[in-house]
Amino acid sequence: MADDTPKELKVKADPIEATPEEKRSAAYRLAGAVAHSLRANGEVALRCFGNPSINKACKALLLAREFVEPHGLSICCAPAFIEAEMEGQMRTGISLLVFCEEGTAKEDDGVAFTELKVRSDSPDISDDERKKAVKKLAGAIAYSIREKGKVAVRAFGTVAIGKTVKAIAVSRGFVAVNGKDLYFYPESIEAEMNGETKRGISFMVFAGS
Repeated sequence: MADDTPKELKVKADPIEATPEEKRSAAYRLAGAVAHSLRANGEVALRCFGNPSINKACKALLLAREFVEPHGLSICCAPAFIEAEMEGQMRTGISLLVFCEEGTAKEDDGVAFTELKVRSDSPDISDDERKKAVKKLAGAIAYSIREKGKVAVRAFGTVAIGKTVKAIAVSRGFVAVNGKDLYFYPESIEAEMNGETKRGISFMVFAGS
C-alpha cells in the first residue's frame, strides 16, 4: 500500500554564532533539499520549531523557487500547527506543506493584492499578548481574503516572519468555514529603514478550494 505521507524535513535553527555566509550556505542546502523532494515526490513538509527555524525555512523557499521555476513550476505552501515532545516538554511548532503547481507564481487576475505590514512583537510582552497579536493579524488576513481573495503580508525580521506564518496558519481555520483554504508563496522585498536597506519577505496569500 502506498504511503501518502509527504516527505518531512526537520529545519534546525542556525547556531547563534553562525556567520551570514554560513547562514546563506545553510539556506541554500535546505532549498536544494526542498527542490529535490518537490521534483521527486511533488510535495514536502518542513517541520519548524521557533521563529529562527521558521525564518530559515521561508528564506529557503525563496531560493527553492529559483530552482523549480526554470522547470515551469511554482511553489505554494500551506502552514499548520504541530506538536512534538522535546526534552520532556510538549512544544508547538509549524509544519509548512510545500507543493508545486504548473506555471510561475500565481497568474495576475487583475485584482491587486491588499497589503498588510507586520510589526515585530516586543521581546518583553507576555505569551498571552503574543498570541492575541497573532490572532489579530490572522483576522486581518481572513478579512482581506473575504474581500479580495488575496493579500500580501510584508514582514521584516525573524520575529515578524514567524508571526506572519503563524497568523496564516490561524487564518486557515477562519476561512475554512466558507469551504476555502489558504496558501502562500514568498517574494523577496526590500525597504529603507533607518538609512539602511533591509530585506524581508512578502507572503502572497490567496484562497483556494
